[in-house]
Amino acid sequence: MNPVQKAAPPTLKKRRSPRAEEARLNHARRVERDALLRRFGYDPSAAVDYVLARAGALREPVLDIGTGKGRFLVALARRGLKVTTVDISAEEQRFARLEAAHVGVAARIRFIVGDAAKLPWRSARFGAVVSMNAFHHLDEPDCVLAEMRRVLRPGGTLVLADLATSGFRIMDRIHRSEGRAPHPHPPSRFARWRTRLRRAGFRVKSDRGCHQRVLVAVAPAASALVTAKK
Repeated sequence: MNPVQKAAPPTLKKRRSPRAEEARLNHARRVERDALLRRFGYDPSAAVDYVLARAGALREPVLDIGTGKGRFLVALARRGLKVTTVDISAEEQRFARLEAAHVGVAARIRFIVGDAAKLPWRSARFGAVVSMNAFHHLDEPDCVLAEMRRVLRPGGTLVLADLATSGFRIMDRIHRSEGRAPHPHPPSRFARWRTRLRRAGFRVKSDRGCHQRVLVAVAPAASALVTAKK
C-alpha cells in the first residue's frame, strides 16, 4: 500500500501594497504618454538627458521649479542629488511622488506646494536652481527668475530649459489630435534673460537641441560680488 502523499501547500503570491500598485499604474500611464510624444517627434527622455548634459555637475542642495509630472525631477534624483521641488499644483506633485516611489528615489526628494514667485527660503540657500518646461506655464516668469537668482548661492548654477519653437509645434499637434486647446507658448524671453544674467556677472551658455532651449548660468563667486560692491 502506497503511503498517502500530502498535497503541496499553495504558493503564496506577494501582494503589492495599494500605494505600490498605484505607483505602478501611474508609471504605466507615463510610459504610454512618452510613447505618444515620441510618435509625434518629441522624445522626453532624450530631452531630459540633453538638458542634464548641458547643465553639467550640479551642487546640492538642488531646487527644482515646476514639478510637473516629475520627469526632470526624478532624473536629478537618480543621479544621487537631493532635490527640493516646488509646484503650485498638489495634484501634479502627486503624479511625481508616485513616479519617484516607483523608481526608488522618493527619499531624495522634498515636495513643496507653493508659488515660485514667492519662494519661502532665505537668500543663497541652494547650490543649484533648475527648471525644465515650466516657464511657459507661468504668469510671472520674470518674478520667478528673480526668485531663482535670489536663492542661488554664489558660484551656484542656474539651469533654465523650455521648449523650443519646434517643441511647441509638436505639442500643438498633439493637443489638436486630442481635441484640446493649444499648448501655451508665450513669446520667448530667453534672449532678454541671457543678457540680464550676463550683466549681473553670470557666466552664461545657451544651447538648442532635442526641441529644447537651454540657458546654463553660473553665478559670480562671493569674492566677485564683494569686489563689485566696492
